[in-house]
Amino acid sequence: MRVFNRIVVILLLVGLIALGAYTVVYSFELFGYQLSNLSSALNGFTSGVEGFVSDVEDGNLPALTIAILAAVALLGLILLFMEFKPRRPRRVRMQRGTYVVRDIVKDEVSSAAEETPNVLGSTTTVAAKRRPGAKVKLRADVRRGQDKKAIKSDLRERVQQHLARTGVPLGRLKLKLVESDPRQTKTRVQ
Repeated sequence: MRVFNRIVVILLLVGLIALGAYTVVYSFELFGYQLSNLSSALNGFTSGVEGFVSDVEDGNLPALTIAILAAVALLGLILLFMEFKPRRPRRVRMQRGTYVVRDIVKDEVSSAAEETPNVLGSTTTVAAKRRPGAKVKLRADVRRGQDKKAIKSDLRERVQQHLARTGVPLGRLKLKLVESDPRQTKTRVQ
């Protein structure tokens, strides 16, 4: 969102620079441009603005124009709220003033999952939160016909213990077990 807002600000600044350049050129009568010529050039623009303003004052705006103006105002309000919303943190907060990179948490969770019996492979997604802890989504591959409840509770316990041992707080752990063929996973034989 901040990139979009930066583009808008850059366009506004470019417009102000162009306006300043025109003002300098017309004020000092450079390149044969005179200030008296500027009023005739702006006459068409000002008459259009005056007509629009008089229609607004009289309440003679078409419904499409009102809808466009309301949409622009709503878009501006949404962009303002998006700008004030703090961005998502990039690092996982451990304690007050202590942070760790998400990849480290991902590696720790993956190693704990790989050490769990009956888990053939895993993929991990880690998201940082504003308060201490990481939001972890763990997808583990298991053999068909295994007891998923037992594997899930064992996997959850191992991951929580491993992260507690390393000192990384766990905010939320979301587990998903997928039955897979051992020949198609990272760890083929266990």
